[in-house]
Amino acid sequence: MVRSIVAVVGGFVLIGALNFATLAILGRVAPEMFPPGQPVTDMAALLLTCGYVAVYGIGGCYVTARIAPSRPMLHALIVGALGLAMSIPMAIQNWADAPAWFNLYNLLAVMPYAWLGGWLRERELVGAANVAPAS
Repeated sequence: MVRSIVAVVGGFVLIGALNFATLAILGRVAPEMFPPGQPVTDMAALLLTCGYVAVYGIGGCYVTARIAPSRPMLHALIVGALGLAMSIPMAIQNWADAPAWFNLYNLLAVMPYAWLGGWLRERELVGAANVAPAS
């Protein structure tokens, strides 16, 4: 049970930390695209954000599934559900700070990212089970 909790909390914190750190770095490196404390309206910045959020979401859910003691997909989906629960109020609060498509995309993509992270781990396990031991 403890390992399940560590897997879920660890994956969730990893995703959040990577997202916040990346946004902070981008705000310093490219303040014209990512103005600190201001709405992001630059299309390239919005697409870049979608890209790194996808990578971190899938990767974090994969890490969760990898650490999980059993049922990796379930653990990844729990992280996705927690992410969605956090994303909904954030999207409502920040709705005017980005185009509607961006807010909707980020809400709709959370669970597919979680599923993909879990699926990657399950595929890895299937591949490992199919490898015959060397004689």
